[in-house]
Amino acid sequence: MSTEVTEQPPTVPPLSEDERAAAFRRSDPKVPRNFTFIVVGLFAVLAIGGVLGERLLSSVGLNPASTATPSTTPTAVAAAVAPPRAAPSTPEVGAPLSYFMGITRLPETPAPPISLVDQAGHAVSLAGTTGDVVVLTFFDSRCQDICRVMSAEIRQAATDLGPEASHVVFLTVNTDPVALSSVATSAAVTQAGLGTLPSWHFLTSNLRHLTPVWKAYGVTVNVARSTGLVAHNDVMYFIDPGGHLRYEATPFADESATRAFSLPSASIARWGEGIASYAARLLRSTQ
Repeated sequence: MSTEVTEQPPTVPPLSEDERAAAFRRSDPKVPRNFTFIVVGLFAVLAIGGVLGERLLSSVGLNPASTATPSTTPTAVAAAVAPPRAAPSTPEVGAPLSYFMGITRLPETPAPPISLVDQAGHAVSLAGTTGDVVVLTFFDSRCQDICRVMSAEIRQAATDLGPEASHVVFLTVNTDPVALSSVATSAAVTQAGLGTLPSWHFLTSNLRHLTPVWKAYGVTVNVARSTGLVAHNDVMYFIDPGGHLRYEATPFADESATRAFSLPSASIARWGEGIASYAARLLRSTQ
């Protein structure tokens, strides 16, 4: 009777902790140090190639670009965050006279009629000034706007005209719809400081007569309900001896936070010079 002997595999002693850690370290794959840079570079090349490819296809019509209308939203946002624009500066005294005064040459058409009452209670009409040049202005009787500035300019103009001043009439139409009485007219004369100028007339009446004049000469009058302050646009017209509109100017002044209007003396002097110059030009053109 034979006995089969099974051979047992040799017993392998277990690894220690240090030997096991060393074995794991030997089996870790080594990544080249420049592997990351290679991958990034590869993706960059692919991206550039994709853009160039798209443009190439677009150029031959295989991948046409979108023709949708761009949204206006980016423009609106840009406008909202854009820095505010600086306010227009006062024209420089040394600027050409026409620019400094904002002169506009008008078609030679008959001036709209004016028939009102002056500070002395006398009826004054534009038709009655035929043969003289008329410088027509507008300000309110309480002098809430550039009244004092324009008054100084008118006085300067009368001085600069010299002997020709006797043929130039200065008419100022009241633009204060809540101060139309004779008392208000007297106050206007005092405030404006033009009472001693014989060729100046402050004209007023009731709204039925004033409103058509304002409208005819493009003057817009507004009264604030809360404060009663009057606001209107400022214009100056030059009317020739034949009663025709010839020039329009744009008076201006600097306004403070307390609504005080002023202008440097040099600017007032230049305005006076300009008023006299254009008035004299119209006088001489008819002589």
